[in-house]
Amino acid sequence: MRGVVAFDLDGVLYTSEPFLGETYREAIAAVNALRPASFPRVPTTREILDHVGWPLSTILGRLFPDVDPVAVRLLYDESLRVICRQVEEGLGLLFPEVRPTLRCLAARGLHLTIASNGRRAYIEAVLSTYDLRGFFAPLLTVDGGDVADKAGLLRCYLRQYAIGPEAMVMVGDRSSDVEAARSVGCAFVGCDYGHGYRDEIGGAGPIITGFGELPDVIATLL
Repeated sequence: MRGVVAFDLDGVLYTSEPFLGETYREAIAAVNALRPASFPRVPTTREILDHVGWPLSTILGRLFPDVDPVAVRLLYDESLRVICRQVEEGLGLLFPEVRPTLRCLAARGLHLTIASNGRRAYIEAVLSTYDLRGFFAPLLTVDGGDVADKAGLLRCYLRQYAIGPEAMVMVGDRSSDVEAARSVGCAFVGCDYGHGYRDEIGGAGPIITGFGELPDVIATLL
């Protein structure tokens, strides 16, 4: 094995941006029906995207710091149900060149993994809906009792494949991805087409503006 490439999901391989605002509108409406007026407003899509990349519990805590924790927990569960259904309906978008690029990387002997703060059911829905599951190692997630955060996921993969951090690259679009890579000491590639802002990822490693650029960049790092 020549190395491991770990990918964030949303904003790197796939985007839920086209329907994410509707996810929250529907999920909040369902919670408000059970507990009236728990959520007085629905955040905008941009407000939501500004927090994507962190665990959902962190996102909800930031978006709704003054809401009853019981209602927030209900939203945590309801939003998962809604977003998985929307993914399976094909409402999101796979970024251009994802499938052929993954095929190219795998053909070069690289091991491909997912390192996302997303919940397992959501990740599985994306991989299954877009026929990506076969490209990736068995899934480790932050909500399955495997680890607590994205850096923990990377450490698990390093142990699993008995490699050092010099043989791993993290590909992401947010500061959470940069922090995870720095935490374990591996290389980082930033995606400038994702949900974040360039200043989140600038200076941390090479920057790509399209997924198809990745094989050439990876070749210089591993």
